[in-house]
Amino acid sequence: MESLMRFAFVLHLVIETTAAINFFFRPSATLSTPQPHSHGVIRQYALLLLTTNIIVAVVLNRAVHDALSEQIAAAIALYHTGPLVRAVSRIHRGNSGDVLGGAWLHAFSHLLCAACLIASSFLL
Repeated sequence: MESLMRFAFVLHLVIETTAAINFFFRPSATLSTPQPHSHGVIRQYALLLLTTNIIVAVVLNRAVHDALSEQIAAAIALYHTGPLVRAVSRIHRGNSGDVLGGAWLHAFSHLLCAACLIASSFLL
């Protein structure tokens, strides 16, 4: 089970580090219509994603995976429902996009990450 949690947390790190870098350095690319006045909020979101990555890195480096690890996994899984819902919404609108792989890749990666995090949060 510990390997599932490790996989889920590493997957989160990979997905969200890529997203955070994109949001921070290319904020207009995340919007259908570039809106420079929104860049500050998007960059702040990038920093929040990096904060989740720091928390995940701390959990990965702990010697013990306990109830705290389980609770953090559940919280991070909850986060992934937002990007998943947005990706599915884009698919239903026919706007699959091409930023970081498009809506189908986003939906799959966030679903996989959320499922692994949820499973690992209940299996400790």
